[in-house]
Amino acid sequence: MKKKMTKKGGWIMLIMLLALSSIGGWPVGKAYASDEFDSMRENWRVLLTGGEGLDNTDPDIAAAVAKLTTDAQGYWSSMNTSSNRTSLWSNIASTGNSVHIRQTYERLRVMALAYSTEGSGLNGNTVLETDIVQALDYMYATRYHENVTTTPSGTSNWWDWQIGIPLQLNDIVVLMYDSLSPAQIANYAASVEKFTPAVTLTGANRSWKALIVGIRGVLVKDPAKLVATRDGLSQIFDYVTSGDGFYADGSFIQHTRFPYTGGYGLPLIKTMSELLNLLQGTTWQVTDPDLANVWRWVYDAYQPLIYKGAIMDNVRGREISREYSQDHDAGHSAIQSILQLAKVAPPQQAVDFKRMAKAWVAQDTYQSFYESATIPLVSYAKSIAADVSVMPADELLLYKQYSGMDRAVQLRPGYGSGLAMYSSRISTYEAINSENARGWYTSAGVTNLYNGDLGQYSDGYWPTVNSYRLPGTTVLSATGIGNHRSVNHWTGGTEMSGLYGISGMDLTYSGRTLNARKSWFMFDDEIVALGSGITSTDGIAVETIVENRKLSAAGSETLTVNGTAQSSTLGWSDTLTGVQWAHLAGSPPGSDIGYYFPQTADINALREARTGKWSQINTRPGTPSHSITNNYMTMWFNHGANPSAASYEYVLLPNKTSAQVASYAAAPSIEVLANTAEVQAVRDNILGIVGANFWTDGAHEVDFIKSNKKASVMTKESGNGELLELSVSDPTQANTGTIELELDRSAVSYVADPGVTVSQTSPTIKLTVNVNAARGKMFKASFVLGETSTTPNPEPVIVDNLDAGVTMVGTWLVSSARSDRYGANYIHDNKEDKGAKSVTFTTALPLTGTYRVSMMWSEYANRDANIPVDIVHNGGTDTVYINQKDDGGQWNILGTYSFSASGGSVTIRTDGTTGYVLADAVKFEYVP
Repeated sequence: MKKKMTKKGGWIMLIMLLALSSIGGWPVGKAYASDEFDSMRENWRVLLTGGEGLDNTDPDIAAAVAKLTTDAQGYWSSMNTSSNRTSLWSNIASTGNSVHIRQTYERLRVMALAYSTEGSGLNGNTVLETDIVQALDYMYATRYHENVTTTPSGTSNWWDWQIGIPLQLNDIVVLMYDSLSPAQIANYAASVEKFTPAVTLTGANRSWKALIVGIRGVLVKDPAKLVATRDGLSQIFDYVTSGDGFYADGSFIQHTRFPYTGGYGLPLIKTMSELLNLLQGTTWQVTDPDLANVWRWVYDAYQPLIYKGAIMDNVRGREISREYSQDHDAGHSAIQSILQLAKVAPPQQAVDFKRMAKAWVAQDTYQSFYESATIPLVSYAKSIAADVSVMPADELLLYKQYSGMDRAVQLRPGYGSGLAMYSSRISTYEAINSENARGWYTSAGVTNLYNGDLGQYSDGYWPTVNSYRLPGTTVLSATGIGNHRSVNHWTGGTEMSGLYGISGMDLTYSGRTLNARKSWFMFDDEIVALGSGITSTDGIAVETIVENRKLSAAGSETLTVNGTAQSSTLGWSDTLTGVQWAHLAGSPPGSDIGYYFPQTADINALREARTGKWSQINTRPGTPSHSITNNYMTMWFNHGANPSAASYEYVLLPNKTSAQVASYAAAPSIEVLANTAEVQAVRDNILGIVGANFWTDGAHEVDFIKSNKKASVMTKESGNGELLELSVSDPTQANTGTIELELDRSAVSYVADPGVTVSQTSPTIKLTVNVNAARGKMFKASFVLGETSTTPNPEPVIVDNLDAGVTMVGTWLVSSARSDRYGANYIHDNKEDKGAKSVTFTTALPLTGTYRVSMMWSEYANRDANIPVDIVHNGGTDTVYINQKDDGGQWNILGTYSFSASGGSVTIRTDGTTGYVLADAVKFEYVP
């Protein structure tokens, strides 16, 4: 029987509701947004929990929710709830140990998540609710409050007090907001304010502080805090040229001199993705134009370093020693952040990010992305996986030199290679806070090969691998080294066509006499490794490690040497003489590796089982101490004790069968041109590429290349010898002047980057490259080869943006704000009416024939990175895409095409773009 509410009863009910409202006592799960702060808080709660409508019938979502419930139940069951307790958990009981306090809040956050997550068996549990709230009051009274006048004594870390603890506490307050009184919320917010009142520090630490200040601002409804959060991000957006932060080439540094894209860079991009979601569409939405750099981080800093779900260990610093964060765990963290960014990125970038994530999630057959992702991102990734309109990204193929952090990466069909070096700018390794005890040689030329064996660097690789013998390094046998920077500047390299590259490192170790000059040449399907000038008086055997590969559980993968299979028994070792080639069979498909030795070599080999513990390389509390055993195949050159000017040459051949390696050794596609202490150089005869590292100043020559300074140089000849491309860098980053090159070729025309001055094209090509303050930048030039004609070529035809031959569709604005332009001004689309605008450059040409077409624009961060340009020529219409964020103030080649004398046209369009599109000038150069 339904009871009728009397007028008096209605007033009583209203008073009760008002009373509940005044203490934050609305029923659990009620979502309301009385103002913008409440709306932001609710959005943050949804970001943490996934909100309403989770598909708990999906097995991966159900598994994630079940795991959360189990973890929370475990913490709750073991929590001390008595009135006379002196801690919440007996194993983290200290009042002065900041780690214990942080871990306490971490456990409470898990419990609050389970309480607030739809589908959890603890969702809305009123007893759990009471215990969490009382625990928060207990921690406020005894551990973390605004009246702490000094940092409590005991084992203490500033990061815990200022970052680790308030991150957890803020989230708990958001999750339990409706169960807390205004006084409780104010108390917890005052605690956070005590330790983190402002956005300070750099890199990841700054992003964390911005998040802490911002969420607290939402909770106490303080607009000034949200202004501070928004404005505090701008420093992170900016590219740096030294110290902590992102560099224009995609490098990321933390702690001044350590590459940390896959370490500190992960919480930075995670926090950034969350903050942008928090601020999007609010009064405090980010308007800084440098926000566009965040999208570039994904393309430049993260995408090249993630291989099928795993992020390369050479950018993870001391975090390689963390059992709970191996390469796939870290890679999945990056993918989650990229998915989060897809929600707020411009349309084109959002699509790209979804495509990347979809491909990585599907490719990672070693470890499921869904096992460790947050529940909201499991749900989001699932929706993308089911969306047939989102195509998985194609396999990324590139070579990338990270001059800002002494790293290089190449991605080829079926494999990826990561190279870690150090210099006077970058340190060998970081080992602080009881982590990374055996990081000695992790930046000393380590060459990590990623292929079909997706678990190669997981499953306890770092505690079991012989850390004295990491692949690619030249070391003092069984001798560790301390953390240091080199006294040598020469570390770096250059690239060609965005696909191939060379790197080098002038190796020396602090406190030791060992020196070596080491180069890597990454071509089409091989990696050539050269070493020269290997000298030591340390009285210790010197070794160069060709391979140290983790094997399967059986450890029986076949090693074939010169066609003969070696023993597959663990414990086997031998000195193999006269080795021309070797082949190591892979266990998963796509993980075979070949080895070719241009000069027949004597190689030591060892097949062994190695046992280690995570606690041996990371002694922080909670690190697992059980034994792990993995099997390894190791091969190395033994240069002997006190070598003088020793050398080595070998070629890695990923994914080749034994028969293919034998065929390669019989007819190699590479030729070692020089391997001395002055020059190391290799030619790839199929690609037409020569790579040369010049180690010393002075007139040095190899093949057809002369250099007067330390330099890294690549050339590529194509079109039956008609075209010569050049790429050069100063890998020392210490040359304040120029590099002079002479190429034994003749040219009839050329284009060159700013900073490159061509003084002669015949009988040889001479040029000067201004590398002052270039910081390892690569300079490019392109030459049309041939003898100089007695008939002068017609002058280039340049069409400026306001010339008679220019036709505009839509509204374009004239500007001269930037100086890196052609002529007096340029025009731009003002980022409006996308898809409806174009500018067409049309001109008559002096002769019928072949012309090189180039375009100039003014670069800036707010420009679009994927602008379509149509070239109409005798053969039809070709479309290319240009990136106006870079390469401003120079002629950028679009291609070479055939035109009649009546001319052709070049049209720049705005459809598909989101940033500014500029139309400046087009040049047609006759190619005889």
